Amino acid sequence: MSVASKVGQVTFSQKSGVYMPAIMCDKGDLYQEYDGESSAPANIAPDFSILKPILSYILTSSRVAEGIVVPSSVKWYFNDVLLAFTGNVSTNILGGETGHFKFVPYQAGVTNYYGLQILKNLVKASAGASCTIKAVATVTTGNVSDEIQFVYSIPITKGVGNQKVVTIASGDDKYFAIREKGGSVILSAIARMGATDLTAGLTYKWYKMVNSVWTAISGQTSKNLTVTDSMVDTTGTFKVEVYQNSTLIGLDTQTVMDLSDPYDIITNPVPEDETIVSGSNGTVVYTPILVKRGQSTKAKDMTFFFTFMDSAGVVLNPSTANTAAASGTCTEAMCQQAGGNVSWLITTKD
Repeated sequence: MSVASKVGQVTFSQKSGVYMPAIMCDKGDLYQEYDGESSAPANIAPDFSILKPILSYILTSSRVAEGIVVPSSVKWYFNDVLLAFTGNVSTNILGGETGHFKFVPYQAGVTNYYGLQILKNLVKASAGASCTIKAVATVTTGNVSDEIQFVYSIPITKGVGNQKVVTIASGDDKYFAIREKGGSVILSAIARMGATDLTAGLTYKWYKMVNSVWTAISGQTSKNLTVTDSMVDTTGTFKVEVYQNSTLIGLDTQTVMDLSDPYDIITNPVPEDETIVSGSNGTVVYTPILVKRGQSTKAKDMTFFFTFMDSAGVVLNPSTANTAAASGTCTEAMCQQAGGNVSWLITTKD
């Protein structure tokens, strides 16, 4: 079993380094479909005014013993427009409407992360196009402040109401993060066609990424999967395949973080912002070290497995993913193959 692992993305906006930002949604990966014109959409699915999903901004650092960073403040943006709030409800006029979002403040023991709840559908607000929600956290250490951001994408498409979609939602209120030793989280597979949740004739297969290979989890064939801290080395990536009457209708992947693990990985990306510009033939090179949480010096010499994946969990570097090395490289060709952002998983060899 490996000592530690870590996941992240090569994106056009994520800042990394000693901080590890992530936005987790309690309802799984968000999307919307609609009929008609974007100015007067019909049959929007799923309906966010009913679903009311919450995006939680989870920030960890290898320099913090408990692994969890509570920012001094968080700002939220919709399509790069700063959201303003009155009484925690957004006042920006988007598509002729207001009140699309609710700011969720941090309250220890009540809401453990800063969050943003979506109260209304976003089709009109985004003029029928896919949209982004960005969180920018201000982290203050002593008299030094830093801003750490993460971007969450929401696909919006027209006229595909008969498409079957699978997503992994949080089956509890822990947002895919284990915060204490002996803890666990629940992953819940949701299958939808348009606005309808599918239930008839469904079967499930759950997998865990182990040494860059999707490995079936024995005996786990129900809608929910309980992930314990013993199944996760700092972070773990899981996949579900959903079948209806023995026919595969969809799959999804989800990362689980174990914030109680004693080890962490400092990934040392070059460039630090993990940016690959289209047409540049650029790369992002990771030369990680294993540290004890709360420290920044190497705990022991270690080689790592580097896995680069698209949004469906397809491995983009199959020829090198199973070979332990001191460094790993994401290329522009991988981004092109993925059609955008590339997720990475770095795991210690032992």
